[in-house]
Amino acid sequence: MFNFNHLYYFHITAKVGGVSNAAKYLRISQPSLSSQLKILESNLEVKLFEKKGRVLQLTPDGEKAFAYTKKMFDIASEFSESLKSPGEKMNERLHVGISEQVERPFIADLLSPVIRDHRGQTNKIISITSAPDDAILQQLRTKEADLMLTNKPIYAEDVVELATIAAPVNLMVSTQLLKTLKMKVSRNTTVQDFLAAFPGGLVIPSYKMKLRHETDLYIEEIKTRKKISFESDILSVVGRAIVDGAGVGFLPIPYLLEEIKLGLVTVIGPKAGLWKHSLYMLSHKEDHYDELTEDIVKRFKQLDKWS
Repeated sequence: MFNFNHLYYFHITAKVGGVSNAAKYLRISQPSLSSQLKILESNLEVKLFEKKGRVLQLTPDGEKAFAYTKKMFDIASEFSESLKSPGEKMNERLHVGISEQVERPFIADLLSPVIRDHRGQTNKIISITSAPDDAILQQLRTKEADLMLTNKPIYAEDVVELATIAAPVNLMVSTQLLKTLKMKVSRNTTVQDFLAAFPGGLVIPSYKMKLRHETDLYIEEIKTRKKISFESDILSVVGRAIVDGAGVGFLPIPYLLEEIKLGLVTVIGPKAGLWKHSLYMLSHKEDHYDELTEDIVKRFKQLDKWS
């Protein structure tokens, strides 16, 4: 008889693509996991993994074993689901993992209409969590997360890209601040001219953010220098600081769309944006999508119309 713990450890390691990620998921040490995998290989008398550079890959025998363990644990999951009471089934969740690089309130604006439209039509609870990209990708692979929203492309065989949008990025300034400074802007006002006349500094994402890298490249491209008055790795804080008049900053239009519509924020730059900031919605390749998931993807795609 096989040791099913060993088979499960192998299954998770193959599924998440490495011992390090699998050990974190299983909450055991890497040496312990490696030891269990070696015992399984010894009992089976085959090599299940091989290293290619720094990447751990399945051997042909490993791929065959994974095909069987997938069937085993998929059936186990279905069995567990069938034993749930009606009350437990009502608490099923649609877990959406949001990258720390993506502004959070913007996600609430995206999902609130979906929740409203499906009220009374679904028993699922929409659960939103925020974490680093690697952590969410691991959750997606182990099916702890159903959807992933990030601003970085993910290239992996077990992950599928459901939708991509290119959000226009413009310079944002508090309308009230403009009135206080008695500054006037028009469609013809360039970013260079505005920044040269603006007495304050930039409100900007911190260095670890992709949007900060894009902003630095743009400022270098237009050959403009401006002091930084405030920075944060929380984009909602950056947006709030702009709305409150702490300075001016570059953000994707969808991130402050409501504030723009209400006239609280003035946008400087062309309608098409100074550049485009890409956002990606991803899922596990083998997932099947219900009406709720399809509606979320549909609304996400509509964000492109904001440009």
